[in-house]
Amino acid sequence: TDDELKDLQKLNGTFTITGTYPNYKLIQDNGTIVYPTAENVSAVTDSKGFGDHKRAQFYVNYYPENIKTENGTTVIRDAELKDGVYLAERKVITEAEANKAGLLKEDSIYTVTSVDSWLAYGYLNSIFTAYYSKEGTEIINPTVNLCAKSTGDNAVTFTLLYNRHQTSGTNCEGSFPYSFDITNFEVPGNDSITVTLEIKGRNPSCIKVGRKDFYNHAN
Repeated sequence: TDDELKDLQKLNGTFTITGTYPNYKLIQDNGTIVYPTAENVSAVTDSKGFGDHKRAQFYVNYYPENIKTENGTTVIRDAELKDGVYLAERKVITEAEANKAGLLKEDSIYTVTSVDSWLAYGYLNSIFTAYYSKEGTEIINPTVNLCAKSTGDNAVTFTLLYNRHQTSGTNCEGSFPYSFDITNFEVPGNDSITVTLEIKGRNPSCIKVGRKDFYNHAN
């Protein structure tokens, strides 16, 4: 009804996907928990579920009566997913691995136009815009890696390596959502961790997080 639509609430954010088809628990990076209905999951995934995907941006609809605070956490039940996109998931690589693969060569690293980065539940996330190339109708797919450059006590520096491979053909700009699993990378010390992210063409950015947030995935 019109009154029901007027009360409908909307939410969008980045989530870690837990659970199994069709009963999923989605944990937003700010800690909010969303339980979509089994019927909704079946409809939006063509009865296939989310497969091996662990990270996604979702647009969520829910009614006010279905949002509660449980043990200090905001929980939304009987939610409906309206749209979404998976984040490309990658493991962090070491500087030795990057060198061996030739990823650190100066002519293999390109600038990005803009970037939004944050860390949550053991994932370093970057949604950035950058130029890529097309030859006719064929897209030259860029390569994206995150390299652990250096560590110190309670500190680590990562470098985002964006390689568009060529600049001939048509110049296009696109948005690239990535989520890097950093939980297998040890940082010495026992305090909160300062994460520095370097990207060619941008000023380095720093994120300070607790060790739990650095190492633990949502569950």
